[in-house]
Amino acid sequence: MKSALASILILLGCCRDLACAQAAEVLTAWTYYAAPPFLTDARSNAGLDRDLVAYLNQKLAGKYEVRLMFVPRARLGSMLDTGARGMVLFAPSVIFDGPAGGKYLWTSALFDDRQDLLSRASAPFEYDGPGSLHGVRFGAMLGHSYPALAEDVASGRIHAHRNNNEGALLKMLLMQRLDVITLADSSVRYLVRNDASIAGKIHVSKQNLGSYTRHLMFQQGMTRERDDIEEVVARMDGDPAWLAILRKYGLTHGAR
Repeated sequence: MKSALASILILLGCCRDLACAQAAEVLTAWTYYAAPPFLTDARSNAGLDRDLVAYLNQKLAGKYEVRLMFVPRARLGSMLDTGARGMVLFAPSVIFDGPAGGKYLWTSALFDDRQDLLSRASAPFEYDGPGSLHGVRFGAMLGHSYPALAEDVASGRIHAHRNNNEGALLKMLLMQRLDVITLADSSVRYLVRNDASIAGKIHVSKQNLGSYTRHLMFQQGMTRERDDIEEVVARMDGDPAWLAILRKYGLTHGAR
């Protein structure tokens, strides 16, 4: 009798666990970042993206199963235009018309960032408006837009050498094939902190291309999902677990 009762209880527990697993809604988390701190090891997918997905899955267990998916920047734009459902990790507030005026749905900010201008320490460059980049061998990420330079890039007054890899741009700078490159400050901090080969070789301009915040951005029509995850995001700045993740990559929740 006891054995039969125990078997029934085990069966009920298994059914409950199965029901919870079935109830979890799959939510695709897109990232187009292939460089630190978002991706620090391509073989294991280690990095801030994976850590954030793990954090969200822990907080949303039973309700959502967040799955990480890498998508090139150009393809992501096409997917969003055709209505694909998902959320973009660490979307900067300067794209897609931002949290205030665009058609997509945004959470609160995850952390502050900015767009740095890097040169060699042996040939330091100080940015003083778009004109200061005229005639300069300038490197930038493929598919990324920089509002402060948009007009001059479109007119050809600034010629930007594009690459889809931050590390490649940095290497071209150090090899004197480029004079100035632009990278997100979050990437610069991680690289300088973790790559001894560039220590003391990089100069960061005092004036940058602008500051912005990073968010989770959802496809239109996903208000319920955005609101559910916003409940988690709104508490992250006081969560020691999330703050420890940021510190791991040399980041903080607020402005530096």
